This record gives sequence, structure tokens and C-alpha cells, in this order.
Amino acid sequence: MAVKWQQSVRNGLDVLELATAASTCSVALHGAQVLSFAPRGERDWLWVSEKARWEVGAALRGGIPICFPWFGPHPTNRGFPAHGFARTRAWRLLAVDELAGARVRTVLELGDDDTTLALFPCAFTARTTVIAGDDLELSFEVVNRGSGPFGFEAALHTYFAVSDSEAITVEGLGGHTYVDKVSGAERCLQDAEPLRISGEVDRVYQTGGPVTLVDPAGARSLRLETRGAASTVVWNPGSKKAAALTDLSPDSFRRFVCLETGNIGDQRITVPAGGSHAMSVRVLCVRNRT
Repeated sequence: MAVKWQQSVRNGLDVLELATAASTCSVALHGAQVLSFAPRGERDWLWVSEKARWEVGAALRGGIPICFPWFGPHPTNRGFPAHGFARTRAWRLLAVDELAGARVRTVLELGDDDTTLALFPCAFTARTTVIAGDDLELSFEVVNRGSGPFGFEAALHTYFAVSDSEAITVEGLGGHTYVDKVSGAERCLQDAEPLRISGEVDRVYQTGGPVTLVDPAGARSLRLETRGAASTVVWNPGSKKAAALTDLSPDSFRRFVCLETGNIGDQRITVPAGGSHAMSVRVLCVRNRT
């Protein structure tokens, strides 16, 4: 089967539908956001809320939103949008290419304009590259087109579909420090045991991985291998916070866990004039390969 792709409209948003012999994948031009990825014969690795806002300029809950140029609330102006503006902007499609090994690559680009400069007064070009095959690869590159350095935070805010958030474990975080946002940004040390989700979890670990999401009931383990990243975020709202979020169903917290690749807080990136920085994550199913 050769690579097949088309641009369609889903709930009012332009979406690229990609298909190879190995997998199917969909990417919204809105935010350059991966919405789904499913190897042939398998269920989707990603989760999208049934109450997600499919609106131009709105954050769409699920898939892989891109957080840039800051993570969480803006550090000095709480009136600015949470997680930056990249996830709510229209990106430009640069290319769709067929690669060897039943893989397809798509590249999207975002540049500064009057709207972004009002929020982030820096000249930049951002590029997102998605490669879908047996595995899913996602890279995010920022180029500084200005005359001086600038700093930024970034994260690939991946919502993984799980059988039950309280039944999964996350391996690879033992021995690393983290900022616990639930307890008021307290700095803690993760013990050697795999992390289990119980109630609200919002942690920024000072490690880029690799980490593995183990879902025994779902009979699947997904490993995240990264480059150019120094932070890993684990997030799940728990029942109380999920009930307060309008784009989540009250019980939806059980159906996903966010494992996010990024450079956040102390690991933020500074790019010199004319320079660039790229981070990437490769997600692969390891249980089926043992």
C-alpha cells in the first residue's frame, strides 16, 4: 500500500488524514496537533475528549497539543493564554512525503505575526514534523530569526488513551526530582517504584526520559524516547478537577494520562540570534516486541 493522504474538514477544522500499510494518523492544521495514531489492527494510542472544543482559536482537549512559548500560566501576565499560543494558531502545511518502511512524514510551520508579537516579542519560525509508521515520531523545532537571544518553554502535551488511569504505571522516573504543582510547586524526589496515579497529579520531572507507560488491562506498554528534551510532565486531573473542566466528562480522567516531553522551568531553552533548538519524541509499543 502506498502512502495515502487527504485534507478534510472535521468538526469545522482542517485535518490531514494520513494512511500507510503500517498505520493511520490524523493531524489538525489548527495547532499542528496530532489527533490520532493507530497501527493497523490496533486501537488508537491517543485520546481526544468527546467534549473537546473544535473551534478556531480554542484549545482542543486531547491528542498532542503543542505548548509554546511558555508552559502553564504566563509567568508575568495571567491574562495571556495558558500554554502559549501555538496550540490555537493555524499552521501552514509545508510537505507530505512518503518514507521507506511504510512511513509518512508531514511538516507544518508557524511564524511570528502582529498577534504573536503582542504576546511574545520575538521573531521566530516553528516547525513541527510528524512521522507515522509502526511508531509515532514528533519533533518541534524553533528558529530564532531575530537579532538577539530569546528564551522559551515548550512541551508536547500528549494525551495517551488508557484502560484506567488508576491501573497504569509509569516507569523511568525513579530517582529524579520533580516540581509538584498540586502541592504548590514543592520540589520532591521520586522513589524507585514505578509511578502510580491516584487523584490529581501534576508533576514536572527534571528528566527527558526515556519513560514507559505500562497499561496491564490494556495489554500495552508504550515507551517514549526523546532528544533535546530535559523535562517530563505527568498530568491527570483526577475526579474533582475533571468535573470542573467544561471540556471533560466527569469520569473521563480515567481514560487518559498525559505524559509530556518538554523543556520547562529550570530546563527552559535559550536560543541565540540565528540559532535553533529541536526536541523530539518517538513513541513505540514495546510489549509487542519482547
